[in-house]
Amino acid sequence: MASAQRLLTIFFSALLVALLAAPCALAQEAAPAQDIPDTPATPDTLRVTPVSVVHDDVDNVGTRLVFQIKEILNSSSLFTLSAKDEKKIKLVIKTKQEFPSRPEIGSAYSAVWIFSSNDNVLTHYLASEAGIVTAANVAATAEALAGRTDAVAAQYAYLFE
Repeated sequence: MASAQRLLTIFFSALLVALLAAPCALAQEAAPAQDIPDTPATPDTLRVTPVSVVHDDVDNVGTRLVFQIKEILNSSSLFTLSAKDEKKIKLVIKTKQEFPSRPEIGSAYSAVWIFSSNDNVLTHYLASEAGIVTAANVAATAEALAGRTDAVAAQYAYLFE
């Protein structure tokens, strides 16, 4: 009796293994081997996004911030500063002196990224942020805003196709 039960256990175990292995063997037989091309794919980093920076305020620190952002975007291979009527991301920056009696201390800023397909069509909101920039951290804030511009451009790259 124990040997019959043992034989049944071995039989069902072998049957279970065979049933589990059968789909793998069939899948390997059904899919012929494909040659993998030896050409590298074009990296995603080759995108060049047109960007326009809009700023019309006159506070000292805010103007330096916008100038730094334009320098960073202009020197980057990911962006082209554009004033043309084309598909582009507009970075609209508004700045105000934090303390009107001491304009060199810092500025409050807001940055809004919008997509413009051309000047005759309504723009589309993409992202925004606000913060305070001081004379000491203008460069770091400009780099952070340029980095955010790259993230926005990557997220909405399909708009340029």
